This record gives sequence, C-alpha cells and structure tokens, in this order.
Amino acid sequence: MTLNVLITGIGGSIGIDVARSLRADPDLRIIGCDASDWGLRQTRALVDLSVPVPRADREPRGYLDALRALIAEQNVAFAFVNPDPELESLAALGEGLPCATSMPPIDTVGVTLDKARTVARAGDAGGFPATAEVATEDDLAGAFATLGSTLWMRYAVGAGGRGSLVVENADEAGAWMRYWNRRGKDYQWVLQEYLPGSNINWTGLYVGGKLIVTAAMERLAYFLGPTTASGVSGQVSRCGTVDPDRYEELCNRVVRALDTTPHGVYSVDLRHDARDQPRVTEVNPRLAGRPWLYTNAGVNLPLAVVRTLTGAAVGDAVADTGLELGLQLYRQLDIDPVVGRPPGR
Repeated sequence: MTLNVLITGIGGSIGIDVARSLRADPDLRIIGCDASDWGLRQTRALVDLSVPVPRADREPRGYLDALRALIAEQNVAFAFVNPDPELESLAALGEGLPCATSMPPIDTVGVTLDKARTVARAGDAGGFPATAEVATEDDLAGAFATLGSTLWMRYAVGAGGRGSLVVENADEAGAWMRYWNRRGKDYQWVLQEYLPGSNINWTGLYVGGKLIVTAAMERLAYFLGPTTASGVSGQVSRCGTVDPDRYEELCNRVVRALDTTPHGVYSVDLRHDARDQPRVTEVNPRLAGRPWLYTNAGVNLPLAVVRTLTGAAVGDAVADTGLELGLQLYRQLDIDPVVGRPPGR
C-alpha cells in the first residue's frame, strides 16, 4: 500500500538527503514543499509532487495552515520537518501537525531549539560545557569571571553555527556583539567553555520511550570553513561514520533528561574536550549530521523513522551488520556527493 510522506524544506541539504534515502522504498510517495521556488525546482526529480508554502519565519500561522491543508489534501501519513525556522514557528505556536512526524513533542522542540534552555533542563546529565547566556555587553565581564578565558560564543537560537567565534576576553566578545548588532542581528548569545576536539553527531530514533536505531559521524571539514572567523560553517563538506555505541550512554541520558518518554528524532552534537572526553553541546529535534552518509553505511534513518513512527517494523532500513564504520562522504558544490573510503583505508 502506498504511503504518502511529506518533506518540508525539500530544497535544503537535509531535505535532499531524506528524499534520496526514502527512494529505497518504492511504496512511498514523496511530497516535497519549500518556501523557495528554486528549492522546489532543483528537487523535482527526487519527489512525486512539489508544493510551495509560505515562509515560516514571516508567516508562521500561514505556514502551519498551508501544511495542514496539504496534509489533508494529499492524505499525508508522515511528515519530516527539518528547517529550524519551521520548527521554531511550530514551537512558538505550540501546535503540531495532524499526522505522524519526525518531531519530538512540541514542548521538547521549543526547549531544544534554545541552547541555554537545553542546558538548563538537562542539568548535569550531559556534561555540557560550562555555559552562560548573555543579553548585553554588561553581562560579559561576569560570564568571563565565571567561565574563565577562551570561550565559544554563538547565537543562543538557530542552526549552522551562526555567529560562532572563539573569544579570549570580554572586549573581544563585546566587539563581536556590536558588529552583529549594527547589522540588525540583535540576538541572545551564549558563551561556553571551548572544546577543541572532534566534532560529532549522534542521532537516535525513539518510539514511545524506547531507543530503536542510532548512528554517528564525525565532521571533518566544512564548506567555506577557512573563510569564517571560527573555522566552522553550518555545512559539512566531509564527514565519516564513527561508532555510535561510544556515545549512546551519554546521549541517551541527555535526551531522557529533556524528555522522560522520548518519541521521534533527537540529534545530539558533541565535542571532545582537551582530555578527549565527549561533551554534549546541543540537541536538535530533527535529523542532522548527514543522513545520506548513514544510509550508505547501512542505517537508512529516514526510512527507519517513517516505518517505526507509523507503527511498522524497521525491516531492511537497517543492515544486519549495523552501521559501517569509517565510511566517508565528500560534498562539493554543484555535484552529487561521493561516498566511499579514503585511499589506503
């Protein structure tokens, strides 16, 4: 029987990864929606139907109403909601969708989108780096006095490492705030202990409180990374699978601190500290990392998500051997990604 699946933000990199992965099941009819006409155009070959929707950050109610109408008209059984602005709009409205979705409960979505709220709710569960939320320059001196020097600074809300920078003192942090404020970016900021080690994504799929499937990868390089102040951008150009079992106990503890009965997709980002110990930096209520890498490595997370959250078995979405370790994905602009093993490995 055909199952209709909706992917929002289809023109984004995660939306594309999800669509590619779902094509493994011919019984799925894939519907893509996006606020960008260009996003819809470039992904028409991946979906069975393309539909424009309002921008969630400009018209949150119009966006939600459009999704609900689309779900009703197309008899959508399952929806992936991935772009942060869309998740933020749903969390602000406090309303979900009239079908099964990849999202955790809407209250948890709102918490995880705010880094400071995530740390506050999770408490000591994840060994989060020491964190301080700062609203104005007047808060900076106290934050540095509490946290020490060499801190990671970024926007409190949003994806892609927005506004990120390593700062050594309150003067540097203040100058960075002023720079963005003059450009209309009057956001809340967080300062955190700087973690210099490996940058990891661990993704877990939960059904009614039970952890069903996991996958993990290390971010190895970034698009335009050398041109950014922090060396990090929101788009990974190269990444490789790593053992998710190494991070499962820590990540599962954090997820359960945020949500006592987790349900849906929880993506946990970690950085290794100077002693090579993993520390959780944020939790996202959506697929992250590179789902297409996971799919090629034997764990088709998008397909596992659709099946389990609509009451079916995982089936062939996950290989009997589990996640293949050491597999890498290389991305470049304007061409399809390449998945394989580096020479000599």
